[in-house]
Amino acid sequence: MKTSQPASIKTRFAVSLIASVIRGGISLATGLLLARWLGAEDFGRMAFLLASFLAFKQLLDMASSSAFFTFLSKRQRSRRFVSFYWRWVGIQFIFSLLIVGLLLPESITDFVWDGTSKPIIILALVATFMQQNVWSIASQMAEAKRETIRVQRLNTIIVIIHFIVVIALWMGGKLFLPLLFTALIIEWSIAGWMAARMYHGQGDEKVDCCDEQDTAGTVFKEFWVYCKPFIPYVWLGFVYGFSDRWMLQHWGGSHEQAYYAVALQFSAVALLATSSILRIFWKEVAEAKHQGNHEKVKKLYLKVSRGLYFFGALAAGGALPWSSEIVQLLLGDVYLDGAFTLMLMFLYPVHQSMGQIGGTMLIATEHTRIHVIISLVFMATSIVAVYFMLAPSTMIVPGLGLASQGLAIKMLVMQFIQVNVMAWFVARIFGWKYDWAYQVVGLSAAVLIGWVAKLLITSVITAHVIVLMMGSAIFYLLFMGLFVYAMPWVAGMKRDEINVYLSIAAKKIRLK
Repeated sequence: MKTSQPASIKTRFAVSLIASVIRGGISLATGLLLARWLGAEDFGRMAFLLASFLAFKQLLDMASSSAFFTFLSKRQRSRRFVSFYWRWVGIQFIFSLLIVGLLLPESITDFVWDGTSKPIIILALVATFMQQNVWSIASQMAEAKRETIRVQRLNTIIVIIHFIVVIALWMGGKLFLPLLFTALIIEWSIAGWMAARMYHGQGDEKVDCCDEQDTAGTVFKEFWVYCKPFIPYVWLGFVYGFSDRWMLQHWGGSHEQAYYAVALQFSAVALLATSSILRIFWKEVAEAKHQGNHEKVKKLYLKVSRGLYFFGALAAGGALPWSSEIVQLLLGDVYLDGAFTLMLMFLYPVHQSMGQIGGTMLIATEHTRIHVIISLVFMATSIVAVYFMLAPSTMIVPGLGLASQGLAIKMLVMQFIQVNVMAWFVARIFGWKYDWAYQVVGLSAAVLIGWVAKLLITSVITAHVIVLMMGSAIFYLLFMGLFVYAMPWVAGMKRDEINVYLSIAAKKIRLK
């Protein structure tokens, strides 16, 4: 019997991007509805709970999920190998429940989670684990088999179901945190189970029969060699991830937490292209490196990193001038104080995409040591920086007390420095030329053209804000299109490529 051939990289990326755009739009709508319906206080509390347990997840994982996906990407692995890893995931889950549910005294849980009841804390822990551990690992398994289309479809369906559940709870007057967390647990548990089943298929029996090397000892050694350099990284990463949001909650309160969480959701939309291709990129780079195809590794890295950086700049430049209008239109006057935080966070995905690609490049090619060293230095520096940004002036060591704005500024500055240091090391390791000009030119042009488009449209017509934003978007995209055509290297392209795409589009228009 014939087995279906895996889809090409372009097809998988196209499907992944389309699904991510749909999913991102629905997720953003869900988040905005929750922000309005729950109010800033409860929404901020929910955001802090989920963020704190995401940091806790990284502490327990110790980079084993990255190792797991890298090993699966290189070659087909046996059911025994996969079974060993899922047992490790189960141990993490049980340990988490024991720590939070039984061992931590109420005085500590009250201090850390600002008086939230323990049942809600436990539900938040389980919900985060199911989405960030179980689903993430299961979808990695599917992606390792190049099942991008199926896993993206499943992910989108779950997001749609959650959107419907949120609306149903609100209409029924039952939109409370315990029910929201319970819904997340059920949804992502089912999704994880379905995605995990995509990994093993026809022909895998031969792998299971022949791969006798996968004993508990050999699997542990394989993971230990990969993960050992990451242990200091993940422990400090926990402190880094948790301290940011805890200090914001402690000194800023749930309202400031809500402002930052809303801004983070908006910025995540600009990361759709990055999230769409990240695992595809990881899979292809790991396999190309394993096969010794260094030219393919170089081509993938340069093309993807520049293209995604420009996409982030394009999104930031168009949205940034309209920050206040977006907040007022979608969230109301209650969230207007968070408009400047949103403006800053629109810039966050620009270098975040570059950092994710650089980090994935080092991990997928197993240059983990340099990745860990860079991350350790910047996480330690960041913890100190966020204290001075968020601490009130009345402290023994005074801070600036900038709340959500201070956290956003810290994220932008530290990230800009870190990703460029990482890019320099990637270039040095692989013998490429380190190039930074496309960052300055691309982002500066996008922000400048974005403001020009807004000033142009608002000076010409007087209309509803939605009409003004749509008109500004048309001018903005037109000007940016001309800019890319004049300087295609900024987007990691060549003019010949653009001409081919334009020619294909023109033919399709003529056929219609």
